[in-house]
Amino acid sequence: MLVYVNAFAPDVGEKTSDLNKRYAAPPINTAIVSDAANFLYIDRGKFHEFFAQDISKAEARVMAATQKPIASAAFEQSLNEIAWKTIPSWFIVTQSDRAINPELQRFMAKRIGAKTSEVNSSHVPFISHPKEVAKVIKAASTAL
Repeated sequence: MLVYVNAFAPDVGEKTSDLNKRYAAPPINTAIVSDAANFLYIDRGKFHEFFAQDISKAEARVMAATQKPIASAAFEQSLNEIAWKTIPSWFIVTQSDRAINPELQRFMAKRIGAKTSEVNSSHVPFISHPKEVAKVIKAASTAL
């Protein structure tokens, strides 16, 4: 089983950057900072507003301070094999996500044939709505 929690679900040969072009750019794009080695991270001062607006500012400050950057090249990579084509999938769409457009999440969930649920959450539902996320994971794990 696969459980996507507001995640990217590309198809074979598709890049995350391609997926991001399908819908309006998410607000987080204005908060992304690049370092000299082309690693990306979220501006600490904008982290709460654009990534985790439904948790406390104190929690968001800790997350912002401890975030791990991602190589910008990761958004230009594609896969040769896709697990969702052969494994049952579940998808949690986060309706207030400012990092991955919720419409893009719905598109990917539908395309992969996932059993889909939605939660009115930022990009961190596992923190702001842990019971809802756990419920989906439990349902997926008992469905097999």
